[in-house]
Amino acid sequence: MTPTGPPREKGFSKDADKQIRRLSLVALLLSRRGQPVNGGEIRRCVEGYPTMTEEAFKRRFYEDRAELAELGIEIVAGDDAEARGEVYSLPASAYYLPPVQLSREELTALAACLAVLEDRFAYSKPLRLALVSLMQGRPELLEDAAAPGLAVPPEASPGAAVLPKLQAAIADRKRVVFRYYAISHDEELERTVDPYGLQIVGDDWYLIGYCHLRDAVRTFRLSRIRSRITHATRAPHDFSPPADFELAAYRDRPPWRLGAPTGEARIRVAADMAWWVEAHYSRCGALEPLDGGDVLFTTAYTSSQPLIAWVLGLGEHATLEGPEGLRDDLVAQLHRLDDRLAGPPPATDVAMPASPPAVRRRRRAGHVHDWRVEVDRFTRLTALATYLLRHCDEGGEGLLPVARACEDLDLTPAELRADVRLLNLVNFGADGAMLYAEYKGRANLEVWCDLAGEPFTRPARLSPLQADTLLLAVELVGGQLPVASGTALAGAAAKLRAARDVAPPTVITGDQLPPQDEVFGAVNAAIRTRRLLEIEYWSEGTGETTVRTVEPYLVVRSRGEWYYVCYCRRARGRRVFRIATTKRAKLLDESFAPRQDIELELYRREGVPASDVYAPRTATVWYSREAARFVEELQPVDRLPEGGCVARQPYVDDPWLVHYLLSFAGEARPLAPPEAADALRATVRRLLDRYGGAQDRP
Repeated sequence: MTPTGPPREKGFSKDADKQIRRLSLVALLLSRRGQPVNGGEIRRCVEGYPTMTEEAFKRRFYEDRAELAELGIEIVAGDDAEARGEVYSLPASAYYLPPVQLSREELTALAACLAVLEDRFAYSKPLRLALVSLMQGRPELLEDAAAPGLAVPPEASPGAAVLPKLQAAIADRKRVVFRYYAISHDEELERTVDPYGLQIVGDDWYLIGYCHLRDAVRTFRLSRIRSRITHATRAPHDFSPPADFELAAYRDRPPWRLGAPTGEARIRVAADMAWWVEAHYSRCGALEPLDGGDVLFTTAYTSSQPLIAWVLGLGEHATLEGPEGLRDDLVAQLHRLDDRLAGPPPATDVAMPASPPAVRRRRRAGHVHDWRVEVDRFTRLTALATYLLRHCDEGGEGLLPVARACEDLDLTPAELRADVRLLNLVNFGADGAMLYAEYKGRANLEVWCDLAGEPFTRPARLSPLQADTLLLAVELVGGQLPVASGTALAGAAAKLRAARDVAPPTVITGDQLPPQDEVFGAVNAAIRTRRLLEIEYWSEGTGETTVRTVEPYLVVRSRGEWYYVCYCRRARGRRVFRIATTKRAKLLDESFAPRQDIELELYRREGVPASDVYAPRTATVWYSREAARFVEELQPVDRLPEGGCVARQPYVDDPWLVHYLLSFAGEARPLAPPEAADALRATVRRLLDRYGGAQDRP
């Protein structure tokens, strides 16, 4: 028999009381099917309000409406002509999920994003709940997403542990305070920041917000935050983002364009590297064809040093044509490096203790969720309510396994028990409760739908965080998923954007080298249809371009880059190719049978091995004090008393190492092997000749 109503329990927190009140308010307004309700009836019927004074009710009701509005649930106020007051209503369109008409293929493609990212994605909880809502309470559709030919292995995301706190502060518009290490100035200062949004670039997370110390919008790398993050005030909200602020403006910015432009540079790029600049940097400037296949790349810049480092990193493939002052700075740095190579090597015999590896906050035993962004409690509760009510039969009763509910909704048993206990108390006066559920032992949960439950059988609209998370997942892996149709994910993303509120996103991604869509499309099609692929591949190590026929099996995102694992018919073995250095990929008509001896699980679990695993040679490199702190973030080093450091750098051959060292613009010198220093000095001399700066040099 259905219980007549649960008794009020004791021991609930203020947050639980707040959620019961807000769910009861929504239940009352939805039950009226758009008809307005006056303030007096709301105060009498909504759980929690009757015990408040008039002033307390007005304050809490205002706060509840504002918080629901932040979640996209807008309660409409109107005038009550008869009572000379206000009446309130909640249109169905303001609560229920808009009818996003996603095909089964599109839903499966979105679920594939979850299959790839879950357990290694800080936003996996809002992603799963959003998909459960989109699938209209049928989480079994998630099981249709078999493991696709793509992997994003779990990696230690620097700074991920502070993501939950910052995401909550962004949603609540709360000013935050933390100590931050500014690596360029080598100083640690307390910062007070209005957080506007978050961005992931490669494997690194960044906060973008207004810095009160600098009186400007600044970008903060989360791995450089050196303290706990605290709220600056006790106020519910501290700021509103400027109307003209766009997080998307911070997408895909090269290091030399991180602020307002201060100049414009002209760089001549040789024909053999023109494709590279066109493929990855054309969004950063203009390209003009020149004689012989060269191109003139014109780009605005904020800071000269990162641009000079980029040009030097291209070695003899690029020449800085202007402006004159920037060119003079580049030549001066070449002279400094030439002098260092000509002089005796720096003293490295007295080394200080090796530096610890870069700070990488990992999940700790017993704290599995401390790095994951949580869904707000209201959204979690509405999703659970819909899920439970959809498991009731026509008679309003249902029985489901606890383990299944926890898995479908990504809840721990303790979270599920606490949420069920809270939902049992949601009602609006004499009209009835939402549902009643009780445990049958530890394995099963029995549910009864009550009078207020019907409005919650339809899923609620996606919260801003859920919508942002879905689009973030599509951005991270969507374009690279070898799903049944290459257009499935793009179509789903377009429909989600159209159904999304006009509020700008608060979390985005941005690649340092945006992938080439044509190459990705061909690789994905080859994996999906088991067809051979002809690629034109440029080896960054040797500088050579080769044409190969390959059998692609898996796309892997590793250390912020995209790779594809293949059997190479030219090399007669398994090979891993980098998407960014694939000049061309052509899908062939011939099919191939999968080889049983191609091991893929290692790549799924651990990604592509770091360079020190497959690089046959190692150089010992000295870095100046200015460069050392940047190198320390990436690899272990031996610190030197004067502030510099020494590190071991794996490499394939001399051309790659020369370009790598040139990118430090005079702040790095190879100590061993001797031929590495000789190759670098020869290149420096040729560059000085090109720039007319080699006169009177020994």
